[in-house]
Amino acid sequence: MKGKKTFRISKVDTDIYVKGYSGVLVYKALYALLVGFVGFTVVYLLTGPYPAVLLTVPVLFVVLARLSKIQKTLGPAGYEKKKIAKKLPAFVSIRFTVKKLIERHRSN
Repeated sequence: MKGKKTFRISKVDTDIYVKGYSGVLVYKALYALLVGFVGFTVVYLLTGPYPAVLLTVPVLFVVLARLSKIQKTLGPAGYEKKKIAKKLPAFVSIRFTVKKLIERHRSN
């Protein structure tokens, strides 16, 4: 095949990207949009268009800005590590409490 360039695919990117979000943050952004739409619809039906816009749109932008900040500073992997790290002290304290109970039981 003269004159045609051939390209070899070496790696396929299977991550989902939505407006700069990746990993778990994509799903958080999609859930935020879904909840924002449902919230807007409910407030619109109950009160009217102006309160719906004044209540739901700023909240949606704040949530998306927070997710964007997390994406820029931590990234999806760092966000997952931070979530695990928050759970870790509770596990360590439970383990320490169990260890103290075992020691008390052995000393009796």
